Amino acid sequence: MVTKAVFLFALFGLASSQLPKKRRCDPEPHREIPTSCSNYKNIVYLDNVKTRLKTKQTILEGRISAFEGKTRLHLEQAESDISELKILVTNLSSALKNLETVRTQTETEFKDAKTQLDKHTADIVSLKRAVRDLVKHREIVGGNFSEIEKTLDTTEKQLREKKARLENLETETEAAFTNTQRLLNRYKNELSHLNQTAQALEVKVDARLDATKTELEAKLKNIQNNSEEFSAKLNKQKAEVDEFKEKTGSKFSTVNNQLKTQKTTMDQQKAAINTLKSDTAEIKTRLGSTEEKLLELNKLKVDVNRIAAEVDAKVAFSATVIDSPGVFTGPATTSSNTLIFNRVFTNIGNAYNKKTGIFTAPVKGVYHFTFMTFGYNSYTSGAILVRNGHYQVSTWEFRGPDTSDTTSNTVILELNVRETVNIILWRGGKVHTSVFSGFLLFPTK
Repeated sequence: MVTKAVFLFALFGLASSQLPKKRRCDPEPHREIPTSCSNYKNIVYLDNVKTRLKTKQTILEGRISAFEGKTRLHLEQAESDISELKILVTNLSSALKNLETVRTQTETEFKDAKTQLDKHTADIVSLKRAVRDLVKHREIVGGNFSEIEKTLDTTEKQLREKKARLENLETETEAAFTNTQRLLNRYKNELSHLNQTAQALEVKVDARLDATKTELEAKLKNIQNNSEEFSAKLNKQKAEVDEFKEKTGSKFSTVNNQLKTQKTTMDQQKAAINTLKSDTAEIKTRLGSTEEKLLELNKLKVDVNRIAAEVDAKVAFSATVIDSPGVFTGPATTSSNTLIFNRVFTNIGNAYNKKTGIFTAPVKGVYHFTFMTFGYNSYTSGAILVRNGHYQVSTWEFRGPDTSDTTSNTVILELNVRETVNIILWRGGKVHTSVFSGFLLFPTK
C-alpha cells in the first residue's frame, strides 16, 4: 500500500514538472479560436523557424565577411595597378620633356646649318658671276686663273659634302622618329591592356555585388513569406530580420562606398590615359632626334629584341633508339661512332636532328642533358656524351656473368650558340636501346 502511494505521488510530480517544450495540458476538442494548448505545435514550429533563421544569419554573415575580403583584395590590386600607371605616366612625361629638348636643339642646329648653306650658296653664285666676268676679260687682263678655279671647286665640293650630311641627318632623324613612334605604340598597347584589365575588374565586382544582393533579397523574402502564417511570432522574427537587414545594409553601404571610390579611381585612370594619348599625338608631330639619341634608341631596340628572344626561347627534346634492322646500335668499330636516336618523342625548338643524332644549341644558355643505355652482357655497355667532339661524361659496364646492364648519367652544360652535343659508343660497345634527352634551363647573356 505504501509502495503504491509513493509511486502515485512520484507520477503526479513528474506530470506536473516543467520540461522544455513539453505541454502540461490534456488534449482539447477542436475549437475555432486557438488556445495555448492547441497552438503547441505552432509554437514549436516557430522555435524551429527561429533556429533556422539564426543558422542562415550566421551563414550570411560568413558569406558577407568572405565577400568583404575578396572586395578588399580587388581594391588592393586596383590600387597597385593605378600606382603602376602613375609611375608609367611620370616616366612618359619625363621622356616627352627630354624629347622636346632634343627637338629644340636639333631645330637650332638644322637652322644654323641651313643658314650656312644659304650663305655658301650665295658666295658660290657671287664667285661664279665674278669668274664669268674674269673669263670675259681674260684675254685683256691675262694671268693664271687656275688657283681661283681650284678654290671655287674646293668650296663647291665642301658645300656638296655639307648638303649630303644634311640629307643624311634628315634620313637618320626620320628613322629615329619611326623607331620612337613604334616604341610609343608599344606603350599605347600596354596602357590599353591595363585599361581593359581595370574594366574587367569593375564588371566582375559589380556582377558579384548584384548577385549577392539578389540572393539576400530572395532569402529575406522567403523568410518573410514563411513567417506570415504565424502572426504572434511574426513581429518578433520580423524585428530580428530588420535588425539583421540593417546590419547587412550598413555592410553593403560600406562595400558600395568602396566600389564608388574604386570607380572614381578608374575614371581618373581613364582620364590620365586619354591625356597620355593626347600627348602621344602631339609627339608624333613634334618629335625630333640627334645622332646621340639615335644610338641610344638603337641600343634600346637591340636590348628589347634580345630580351624578347630570351623570353621566347623554349628548347626541349627527348628521343630513343632500339636495336632493329637498319638502325645502328653497335658494336662500334671506332671511338667516334655517333648513336643516332631516330625515334623522337619531343623536339620543341627543333634543336635535335634525328638524322644525325646531334643537338645544336639555338641560343646561349644553361642546358640539362641526360642519357640511359640498356645492353646485354655479350658486349661492353654504356655510352659517352660529347660536346663539340670532346668527352664530357660517360657510363660504362663491362661484360660479366649478369645477362643485362643498365647505365645512366646526367650533366648540366653552358653552351654557346651553334655548339653541339651528341652521344657516342665505346669502341667495341653495343646497346640494345637508349634514351637521350635535354632541355634549356635558362638563357644567359
